[in-house]
Amino acid sequence: MIFYDKNNNKVTIPDEVLTKIISNKGNCGTIYRLNKELCFKYYNKTEIADFILNEDMFQALKTINNPSLVNIKQLLYKDKESKFKAKAYILEYYQSVYDNILTVPSEYLLYSLEKILKLAEELSKENIRVFDLRESNIILTNKNIVLIDPDRWYFNIIENEKSIEKSNINNITGFFQNIIRDNLNKTEREFLIKNNLFDYVIAGKLFPLTSNSDKAIKVLAKRLKGHNRPIDYIYNMRKK
Repeated sequence: MIFYDKNNNKVTIPDEVLTKIISNKGNCGTIYRLNKELCFKYYNKTEIADFILNEDMFQALKTINNPSLVNIKQLLYKDKESKFKAKAYILEYYQSVYDNILTVPSEYLLYSLEKILKLAEELSKENIRVFDLRESNIILTNKNIVLIDPDRWYFNIIENEKSIEKSNINNITGFFQNIIRDNLNKTEREFLIKNNLFDYVIAGKLFPLTSNSDKAIKVLAKRLKGHNRPIDYIYNMRKK
């Protein structure tokens, strides 16, 4: 496959790369393994609409240095004459180490939350609103949680920076609530029923909806204190 970068340099993606699918769960595109260190995302689906990474968003994200933000290396275009929206991009490959947020070390989850909330602050300075946060759009690496799909993030030119930051933080805490609930229902359903516990109550205890970063971190730290993993905090709720 032939693409062009923003300077019209030709970039060739070998055909065999298209046999190395990593993920095709998104509405817009498919991610392939390019080599040991890189991936290739190709917008090859019909539900693309306006949710394609463009040069302005790419450049804004490149100004941010945060371990929780995906490292997108290069946007690729099919048309030499049009560089408004990309057809594909190259990004860093991230190895998934954990598959359940309930069983990660407590220190890992706290560190990840701190970095992601810091990212919310940094994105807000660029007037960027996060959107489409879901479990399939994160990778739990050996060091921290990485947000890997900014395709549907957008510039908010109406609200001021502080308002955007509050909305981003609220969105992130709600996102963590959803992940906790989903994993509880996937792996701990019998425990919840046996002990008359509700997924939304537990998720709200760990990640209350808030637009205040400090509160979110303090609450999670308090809940996890003395527990090696989030699931250990939850198991402590069993009927005596």
